[in-house]
Amino acid sequence: MKHTKHITLFLCLISLSACQTLTSLQDDVSDLAAGELPPTHMLGGTTESLLASPCPQVELVSDLSSLSDFSNPNKPIEKNLISRVSLNSAASTCKLASKSAIVDLTLIFDGILGKKGRQKSSDKPFFSYPFFVAVTAPNGKIMAKEIFAASLTYDANENTHTYFEKLRQIIPIKNKVHANHYKVLIGFQVTPDQLAYNREHMVPVPEKKNKENK
Repeated sequence: MKHTKHITLFLCLISLSACQTLTSLQDDVSDLAAGELPPTHMLGGTTESLLASPCPQVELVSDLSSLSDFSNPNKPIEKNLISRVSLNSAASTCKLASKSAIVDLTLIFDGILGKKGRQKSSDKPFFSYPFFVAVTAPNGKIMAKEIFAASLTYDANENTHTYFEKLRQIIPIKNKVHANHYKVLIGFQVTPDQLAYNREHMVPVPEKKNKENK
């Protein structure tokens, strides 16, 4: 299943205050009262190579790159797993204008159906997993954040499923020379329990190289 969505990002879109920072992004995404933003994983190589690129940086927020649902949240063990989805890959291209950067994203979601995912063998479970795309300015303040849903349906004989999502971000910039100082952050909307599970069990996101064009 493929969907294409177009988003125009303006300052303070969807009621995000201009004074929000990366720390407040974690608070908003994870419903946590306090704490620092989890370590992010940069796609496309080293920090140095990304800074050398003319395009905005695309990052998966590592602690928020997976979402697991359990039949008993107090016992998050594999035999209680309903389903799990991971955002393991993101490819991007970009085009720069004098006052904007157009970033096209292809996100790949890998889903796994757990032992509690079906009540009977003929079931075709459907899940909708919320994820966010946020843009930060060179000073780290959030310019905009949008919530989407990755929708996965498992056929009766299917226990894994891959879902592709295409998104376009149109980012207002002051000068295209500084476009690579902007960031596009991607991760799941998770509960505090899901975040704690990720931090204890999650495998680091694999590196993927972006294709970036002026």
